Amino acid sequence: MVLLVLAAVWAAVLIPPAVRARAEGRPGDSISAFRRQLAGLHRTSPRNAPSRMAPPVGSNPHRPRLRVAPSAAISRATRSRTLKRRRDVLTGLAAAAIATLLLGVVPPLRFLWIVHLLLDAALVAYVVLLVRIRNMAAEREMKVHFLPFAVPLDPMGEPALVRQSAN
Repeated sequence: MVLLVLAAVWAAVLIPPAVRARAEGRPGDSISAFRRQLAGLHRTSPRNAPSRMAPPVGSNPHRPRLRVAPSAAISRATRSRTLKRRRDVLTGLAAAAIATLLLGVVPPLRFLWIVHLLLDAALVAYVVLLVRIRNMAAEREMKVHFLPFAVPLDPMGEPALVRQSAN
């Protein structure tokens, strides 16, 4: 009986994200996951690899150009997915805690109080973790300022070579 209730709680937590992933067209197979990760690596790779393409028609070949990476849109999308995932986990933990609390009131199911206390501890730990992550992100935002990613191009449309020193 205990295992059956525990299996029901786990199913309530794990099945909705899996169904949502299938509905959004994100299959869980390893090949698709590898391709998504590879695409993510491609988006984050440096854009200064030399290209042998001719400059676009109508462009001035003697004016230096800058190539800027569209990282702001990518980071916004990643951030919104992360926030949604965290909200889903928090909602699932809270729902499981409430369900075990309500089921624990029934006399034959008094053993669910132990499960409820474990879920309460997990919920409190998760909230503490979320607060810590938020505080670390706020501190990082105050201290770290990234320079814009721009690669100057020479007149032929290739990245200008910049000499870097190890000292």
